[in-house]
Formats: sequence, structure tokens, C-alpha cells
Amino acid sequence: MIRPSPRSTASRTARTVRRRPARGEAGDAAKRARGRAAAAGRARAGGETTAGRRPPRRPGPAPHHLRRRRLALLAVVVVLLAGMGVTVRVLLYDSGLADVEQVEVTGALTLPVPDVLAAAAVEPGSPLAAVDVVAVADRVAALPGVARVDVSRNWPHTVAIAVTERVAVALAGTAQGLFLVDDTGVAFRPAPEVPPQLPRLGVGSVGPDDPGTTAALDVLAALPEPVRSQVQTIDVTGPVVAGGSPSLELGLTDGRRVRWGSPDRSDRKAAVLVPLLTQEGAVYDVASPELPTVRR
Repeated sequence: MIRPSPRSTASRTARTVRRRPARGEAGDAAKRARGRAAAAGRARAGGETTAGRRPPRRPGPAPHHLRRRRLALLAVVVVLLAGMGVTVRVLLYDSGLADVEQVEVTGALTLPVPDVLAAAAVEPGSPLAAVDVVAVADRVAALPGVARVDVSRNWPHTVAIAVTERVAVALAGTAQGLFLVDDTGVAFRPAPEVPPQLPRLGVGSVGPDDPGTTAALDVLAALPEPVRSQVQTIDVTGPVVAGGSPSLELGLTDGRRVRWGSPDRSDRKAAVLVPLLTQEGAVYDVASPELPTVRR
């Protein structure tokens, strides 16, 4: 019988001990592993470090320091704005770099340009920024024959005045004589010695607020040009009742007359009158456009 040597038995015993650690040691290792896992979970959930602690916060500036910074910033902004204002003032008003050197007038066809410049009263050499464009426009608009005025500054040296003149569409007698009348009813200028070939309005008192004037001009605007060129007079044939419309009669070339009636439905009446005038007659009645008549 062969007996194992003591050395071989010791080696097997050592290997057995390494393969099977003691029960107490295994429990400690498991606890340490669970502790590390729990710490890692808390770090992920709450932003903690691996040691389970939050990083310390840096202390912010004190409130009185913030107020001082804001006040300093405000002071800098105020100083910058004040400096910019002084610079702009010097450039526009005191340096002479943006003074008025020219007053430009456009749109004056029958109105003399010197009259426009005199009414505008813009002083050459004055700062362009100081020109009151509204006041200039009001002065020019007061001239007879001016319907509209636009005044602007064209930097660096020009005041631009754009004039829209009134256009005469009719003539009307006034206490001062025969006047030109525009499409708004304004008698804006005495007619020349040889008046233009325009219809004469036979109304009580010509003006934009006169019902007879506005009715006559509405009718005139509704007529096509071939018929309008034949109109010599437009008369109010009856008294205008308060709140009512005047009755009108047109005098054409060759002594023909058109009984128009009220200015209502003027477009329809004008359309009926065009073919009606191809017939010979002395009086053409379109007061009722559904039943027009011609009297010879």
C-alpha cells in the first residue's frame, strides 16, 4: 500500500483553500459591491459625485456689488448717448456740412416757380435739419392753383418741393368775374381773357360745398370724352330741396339740350345718351334712363 506524501497532501489542501474562500470574506465582498452600486446610482440620479456628495456651489457676487455694476453701466451708456447727441448737433447745425444750398421745385406747369420759392421762404445757408417742411408746405399750398404740396429734405443740401396743380374742368361766374373751377368745385383762378373751351356751370354759388356744383361736376365726370367735348353749359333747373338732389340740364353744341334730372345713376344715363345723340333732335331726355325720349 502506497501512502501519499505529506507534501502532496499540503499542496492539495492549499489549492482547496484558494478555490473556496471563507464564508465571512465572501459576505464582505458582496456588501462592498452593493455599496459601490448604490453610490453610483445616487450619483446618476442627483448629480452627485462617485463619493455620493454634490459639488460645492461657488458663492455669487453680493447684491450691493451687482447694484454698483448696473449703476456703472448706466453711467457709461448715458455718457455715450450725450456724446453722440453733441456730435450730431455739431454736424447738422453748427458745422455747415448740411446747410441749405438749393430749393428744387417740380410740378409747376402754369404756376410761376418764383412765386413758389417766395411762398416757401426757405433761407439759403440755414441748417437743412432746421427747415420746417410742414410750414413750407402750408405756405405753398395757399397759392391759387395748388392742389397739393409735398416738401422733403434731400440730404445734404436740398429742399425739394413737389407741386400738384389744380386742373380746370369748368368755368363759373363769381362776384369777381369768370373763374376756372377744378374737379373738386374750387374756383381757383380768374379765367384768362380768352377763356378755354370748358363747360360753364350755372349754379347758385360755386364751391366744393355747394350741392349744385358737386352734382354738375359728377355728371360731367360720368360723360365719355366724345360727349363731354360737346357740353357747353350745365345748369341747375330747379331749387334744391334740403337733403334732396338738384335737377340738371346740359346745353350741347348746335343748340341741343339734355334733360338729365338728378345726378343719380349718372353712369347709366351717360350710357343711354351716347346712342341717343346719333338721332336728330333738339331735346334729349334721359331723366328716366329706362324710357329715354328725343324731341325734335
